[in-house]
Amino acid sequence: MGDRTYYRLALPADLDREAIRMASIAFTHDPWTDEDVTRLLDYARPNQVLWVDIEERSVGECRAAAEAVLAALHEEGQDVAFTVTEDPKYEYLGTLCRYQPGGMGMHEVDCDANAQAVLTDSALTALTRECTDPARILAKITNILGLDWQTPDAV
Repeated sequence: MGDRTYYRLALPADLDREAIRMASIAFTHDPWTDEDVTRLLDYARPNQVLWVDIEERSVGECRAAAEAVLAALHEEGQDVAFTVTEDPKYEYLGTLCRYQPGGMGMHEVDCDANAQAVLTDSALTALTRECTDPARILAKITNILGLDWQTPDAV
């Protein structure tokens, strides 16, 4: 068994109960009952993000977890923005996967312990060597960091 780390799923608060349940099952690989959804909703503030946490996922599974959540939501007829984050482990950065409907799709980027997208100095150096036009550099940084992807926090 490999290293394990903390994962978090952020869902919009206005999802229907069955979509929440199915997305949570896909994310945690655990059975979720209606009572589990009720407990999650009881602790959520109105119009706030719903957080589903798990500490027992293998390192490097962020994209697979996000794709599983996406499939579960689509099976429920839901096409909504959500995020999955994987905490950093040891000296490695974590991962942030964001899904945005409307043709944007899934975006994956390295992140810090606060789920903030990270652009390393070596990546920035390579980018500035690749092109010198400031507008192109800004556009590439925006794309790399996924700044155009809307997260449930911003909904």
